[in-house]
Amino acid sequence: MINIMGVVILYHPDTNLLFDHINTYLPGVNKLLLYDNSELPSPELVQMVGLQDSPKLEYIYFGKNEGISKRLNMAAEYAIANGYEFLLTMDQDSAFEKDGFDNYLEKINRNTIAGVAQYGVNCQPDITPATTTPEKVISLITSGSILDLKLFTQVGPFDEKLFIDFVDAEFSYRVVDKGFVNVLFSDIILLHRIGYLKMGRSLKNWKLTPRLLHAPVRVYYILRNGLYLWFRVPYIKGEARKHLSGSMKILKNDFIYHENPGVVYSNAGMAIFDFIRNKMGKK
Repeated sequence: MINIMGVVILYHPDTNLLFDHINTYLPGVNKLLLYDNSELPSPELVQMVGLQDSPKLEYIYFGKNEGISKRLNMAAEYAIANGYEFLLTMDQDSAFEKDGFDNYLEKINRNTIAGVAQYGVNCQPDITPATTTPEKVISLITSGSILDLKLFTQVGPFDEKLFIDFVDAEFSYRVVDKGFVNVLFSDIILLHRIGYLKMGRSLKNWKLTPRLLHAPVRVYYILRNGLYLWFRVPYIKGEARKHLSGSMKILKNDFIYHENPGVVYSNAGMAIFDFIRNKMGKK
């Protein structure tokens, strides 16, 4: 049995779906922290947490948004101080398929790969083919990842300068730089939303296809943090640099197809300006 704690980072969650998602993994963890980054409290959410009547759940409201990385570090510190061996990190809109989390824990129990600092699952099965063989990868996303807390202390905390976006990638790159391993179980599927889709025509063949877009403020963080990692973090090289480049290219859809191009370009300009003057943290 894995001694595991979980944390969900909340930000104005959809309370109609939140516990449907949480209940796909709550039975498999020993404790679950709900860290609420929302600026205003939600009485409905507080009531729903109480109705769960689960001794595993602990809801904490901070009164301000201090980013994903800080909350992840707080959760890791709590888990280590309370004797947990592993930490599951989840987004509020992510869920496992039926029996998916149990299968995930079983795979970790049977793992024979040495030096695994974090495990992850497949959030894009239409892009990443499912295979039963564990795969060493350069990067994992935060949601659905399980950290080995013994190695977390050697890798170091999440970079709080990033606030959101590329927090998971930077940590994953550092795992590899420190000589440890990220392992992906591609046959464990995570139901996870990344941005939103809008139909747009290709500039090459004029075909209409779905395009992944982001809120304009996310364009700011993706661009600013991506530039920071590219130019100011020396251990991001080789495969990590290639991965980072590919991740930043997703912004082209926002620049071409976004319904609010003025706001997108304004955020992009601010991202470049803040990168130049080394302003990190919250926008």
